[in-house]
Amino acid sequence: MAEHSLMLINREHMEISGVTNVNTFDEKEIIIESRQGYLYITGQNMHVSNLNLDEGKVSIDGSINSIEYKTQSGDLKSRSKNIIQRLLK
Repeated sequence: MAEHSLMLINREHMEISGVTNVNTFDEKEIIIESRQGYLYITGQNMHVSNLNLDEGKVSIDGSINSIEYKTQSGDLKSRSKNIIQRLLK
């Protein structure tokens, strides 16, 4: 199994590896698909500062309030939008 890790610095900067997709993101929530499951991140004024899906790495800046792993459910599926679809709109 490929490596997955996350590093949180002062609840203001997070680096994540082992990312396969960023399903949805806005200033209050980010849903990331990782090799270990779906990572649900909530906070304020959050933005993706670095995204490299070829290397499986994502960096997030902002005020991070919670981090939770979840299995994919109907709720996550209905709220998820592929990052490419959002960028092309």
